[in-house]
Amino acid sequence: MRKLIVFLSVIFYSFFCPDIFSQGRSVPTITPCLKPFYHGVASGDPLTDRVILWTRVTPDINQNGPIIVYWKIATDTNMINLVGDGTVIAESTSDYTVKIDAIGLLPNTFYFYQFSTGGYSSVIGRTKTAPTGNVDSLRFAVVSCANYESGFFNVYKSLRLRNDFDAVLALGDYIYEYESGEYGPNPVADRQWLPTNEILTLADYRARYSTYRLDDDLRNLHQQFPFIIVWDDHEFADNAWMNGAANHQPWEGSWAVRKASAKEAFFEWLPIRVTGTNDPYQVFRDIKYGNLAEFIVLDTRIHGRDEQDGTTGATVNDPNRQMLGTDQFTWLGDRLDQSTARWKMLVQEVMMAPLTVGGYAVNEDQWDGYPAERERVFNHILSHNIKNVVVLTGDIHTSWANDLPTATYNSSNGAGSAGVEFVGPSVTAPPEHFITGTATAIMAVNGHIKYAELYHHGYMILDIRRTRTQCDWYYVNTVDSASSSFYYGASFYTNYLTRFLVEGNAAAVPRASVFKYQTSTCPHYITTGTKSSDELPVFLSIYPNPASDRIFMQYYTADKGIVDIKLYDMGGKVVQSFDQGEKDKGVYQTILCIAALPNQTYYVEINSPGGSSRTKIVKN
Repeated sequence: MRKLIVFLSVIFYSFFCPDIFSQGRSVPTITPCLKPFYHGVASGDPLTDRVILWTRVTPDINQNGPIIVYWKIATDTNMINLVGDGTVIAESTSDYTVKIDAIGLLPNTFYFYQFSTGGYSSVIGRTKTAPTGNVDSLRFAVVSCANYESGFFNVYKSLRLRNDFDAVLALGDYIYEYESGEYGPNPVADRQWLPTNEILTLADYRARYSTYRLDDDLRNLHQQFPFIIVWDDHEFADNAWMNGAANHQPWEGSWAVRKASAKEAFFEWLPIRVTGTNDPYQVFRDIKYGNLAEFIVLDTRIHGRDEQDGTTGATVNDPNRQMLGTDQFTWLGDRLDQSTARWKMLVQEVMMAPLTVGGYAVNEDQWDGYPAERERVFNHILSHNIKNVVVLTGDIHTSWANDLPTATYNSSNGAGSAGVEFVGPSVTAPPEHFITGTATAIMAVNGHIKYAELYHHGYMILDIRRTRTQCDWYYVNTVDSASSSFYYGASFYTNYLTRFLVEGNAAAVPRASVFKYQTSTCPHYITTGTKSSDELPVFLSIYPNPASDRIFMQYYTADKGIVDIKLYDMGGKVVQSFDQGEKDKGVYQTILCIAALPNQTYYVEINSPGGSSRTKIVKN
């Protein structure tokens, strides 16, 4: 029935240009003091001598073309001891996002960075490069599966405040693609994303990322820590594979076009380095942290995955069935063989260890649906005598600590394990429906599963030492309201050269080192307007511009009241009106249908209780 509704919606959008109204729930808002960098700053993919720096500029009402943005990076928060600076162009072709690969940096060093344009400066971001040589200790926060409408991002809030790790590993489902209210809505939290329809187009994906990056807790966490990010299915569509997805139907258009749009928006909006040659939007890559850990980031979702087809039968058991694709599998083998790091960390999306209920595998979307590929990975690890393999996994919204069992596995002593796996809980997304029974019952029939927690939201802290790698699970007290409270859940570790898990009796203590103080979440910039300018409507996004038939517009209104949008020709005549009705303070999206208008330049004006704002659009 849901797909029928979506089909009718797609047909409706094909013939009409409706306004996209909120559904009465709490919509995103903006922080005026961040102007025009409302989406904050971010850093990612730290190497020993460089790191990606990111921001987005919201164009001023008088800016319709490329915008020159100045960037700088320094060793101090006063931004005096500069080690790099320059200019970059923000333009509509990349949704006014910009990324800099700041090079020439020192290893294992905190840096501070900032962007500016038109007299305004962004918040100051904090980042840290990867170490080189001998490293004794590392700590990482591990997160996944953040459904905006399922609750508040208290995981991100609590992580920023604890401030005791080097970087954030984000293991996928950074966004969700569903229409508003379809998947796991939380009526108590009362949060609504934009656009409200299921996201299908480049404009849709960009707008959904915009919703997420306006969230205070996510924006603030990005500001203070570098991220190492990989996608999963919901950055595309539920249960995606190489050539399709369970949540993509023929009437929703070309899968290839949708996949390309999702990839483009992901690389625009996130601080990830372009490393691919044949495909610039390739996410499998490796990041080294000295001689202690190498993070081998895999794409188990889009690059080479065959279609899901249950967990039994001829197709599933085909020895040629693939999860990674031939080229990525070869790349993985080479990275494992050549790595000189003590710990090889496989950063990937879906659970690798088997999971059975009633004697049968229950999830075709994880490695249980690709047993031949899993066996090839395990065989390579063992036949090449690869030591200390740790798999880091998200996806299933629950917590697990697993040995990786081969045919000779002995659950009593861990013999025959290829390595270990730590699976993290979700930020907000609800527990998966296919997991039935209690954790105790599941562990009783899956001897390689040493820990399972099936209900609570939270994160993992990965503490890596030369003698062992330990994972600590933490859970937040609520996602129904904003809160920074959390509690300790469990710990498991694997010792150097052992390949199996041991239960810990306490969380790992951070190493004795100074974690730099965090930078302000609101900048001190040169004010170019009056205080009343904070009350005016803001054009967050206008795409495409120029356009031939319709324009998707995301805007912010600072006060509750009637909002209307008018389109003027250059002579000042109103040629179209778009009544938005009464709006609360917040961010909204609408579609301007301009197909019947002559090709020329127009003014689009938003009128709200706080005043009016006007900018140009071009019909071609």
